Amino acid sequence: MAYALIPLGMIARPLGALVLGYIGDKLGRTTALSYSLFGMALTSLAMAFCPTFEQAGILSPIFLTLTRIISNFLSAGESMGGAIYVLENSPEKKHDWLSGLYNASTMGGIVLASLGVTVLCSLSIVETSWRYLFVMGSITALYGFYLRRSSNEEVLLKRDTYNILLVLKKHWIPFTQIFFASGFSYATYSIAFLLSNGLVPLITSHSAAEMAHMNFALLLIDLITLPLFGYLAGKWGREKIMLGASLFILLSSVPLFSLLSGAGLITIFVIRLVVVLSGVAFAAPFHAWAQDKIESPYRYQLISLAYALGSQIIGGPTAAVSLWIYKNTGTPIFASLYWMVIALPVSAMLIRNLYKRLLNPSSV
Repeated sequence: MAYALIPLGMIARPLGALVLGYIGDKLGRTTALSYSLFGMALTSLAMAFCPTFEQAGILSPIFLTLTRIISNFLSAGESMGGAIYVLENSPEKKHDWLSGLYNASTMGGIVLASLGVTVLCSLSIVETSWRYLFVMGSITALYGFYLRRSSNEEVLLKRDTYNILLVLKKHWIPFTQIFFASGFSYATYSIAFLLSNGLVPLITSHSAAEMAHMNFALLLIDLITLPLFGYLAGKWGREKIMLGASLFILLSSVPLFSLLSGAGLITIFVIRLVVVLSGVAFAAPFHAWAQDKIESPYRYQLISLAYALGSQIIGGPTAAVSLWIYKNTGTPIFASLYWMVIALPVSAMLIRNLYKRLLNPSSV
């Protein structure tokens, strides 16, 4: 029942992308990001003081659901908007490296959250002290809000109101590309960190707890290698790096999943590491790649909306769909089919872009 809250993001995130994206394009990046971060500070604090069922009855899950909806709504403008703000205020030659670094900062937050839960679990106080993590999150968000409000952004984009449907019609090709790339990137993350926790204990003698402990090491590797692959993308070409990652996944997903059945811990770690590094190679230059697709006056809203829809519609169900396929076939390699289906159009899209660039360097 707790996991039933997750699909709420499929509704709240696109709505948040539309609203906060509009504010970001209309009034400036700092304004939208300040709204989103201050709101997330308040919702984190609200979660920290969420009453238990014993205290408030049915109002307790209703309160939790509302805070989750609002948090998802606000985060839709935060995740993409922050990257847009960073890259628009930095030299073009550093965009790929900064894209990887920005992704690493997001992963750093996940690592810290994971570390916090691990510490509370090791002390056997997670049931009574989990609220402190939300309070700490709220404090860091308020500090970030203070830093943003004190920044001096020169708003050059204040544009008039426009019809979002007409803008989508004009930019439907780059919007669709960002949509599929976002879904694929999110799906790869789900395969590495979510599906493995549920699938590996079913086909090996290793427990979900062992997989969860392995997650922390893989998250650290993810954190460290994101800036590295961003740097390599700047040297070798971002679409070449992204294409190499998607093609590798397309061709290796079946062999990787076939090796999982009955595998030892070292083999499982190596397989998951390969998946993580493939995902890092694709995700590191993603923000720089996406921003080149959409011009500045519509960038915040369109990129945020495409990412919200792609990550939630395509990427979000990855672990559940893959596990369902395994349950109905009994064969681990079939659990990779959903991942392969997503990788195919993404690879075709990137090949098309590179081919067009080869024929006409100014066309992409």
